[in-house]
Amino acid sequence: MIEEKMLIFSLGNQEFSIQISVVKEIKIWSKATPFPAAPTFVEGVVNVRGSVIPLVDMARMMGVTENENEKRAIIFLENKDKVIGFSVSNVTDISGVDDESFKPLPEISSDHLKYFLNGIQSIADRLIFSVNVDALFEGSLQ
Repeated sequence: MIEEKMLIFSLGNQEFSIQISVVKEIKIWSKATPFPAAPTFVEGVVNVRGSVIPLVDMARMMGVTENENEKRAIIFLENKDKVIGFSVSNVTDISGVDDESFKPLPEISSDHLKYFLNGIQSIADRLIFSVNVDALFEGSLQ
C-alpha cells in the first residue's frame, strides 16, 4: 500500500487531484496579462517574483464547465524544469491516497478526458479525478 500526498482542488463542482510533489506554489487568483495569439484556454501571463509564467484556465483546457467568477486560486506546477500556472475554482484539501483507492476511468469517458486524467480516486464518500501531469503540460503547451 503506497500512499502519496495529493493536492485536491475543484473546477466548478467537480474535484480533481494532483501529486503534491509537482506543486511549486499556490496563490490567490489574479487576472493575467493577455498574450496575443494564445490558445483559448490560455488566460495570459503572470509575473511571479520577476518570472513571467503562462496562466492556463484548467477548466477550459479540460472541457469542464465553470463560472468565470468561481476562480479563486492559481496552482503553479513544475514539471521537467517548466513552470505553468493553472487557475482553479478552489484548493480544498491535501490528502494521502493509496493504491487501493485508485480506479481506472470508466469506458464512457471521452478521449479528451482520458488524455488528461489517470483515473478516479475514492476518498471516503468522494470521487476525485486524478490529473495526468505530463498530459497537462503537453496539452497546455500546444
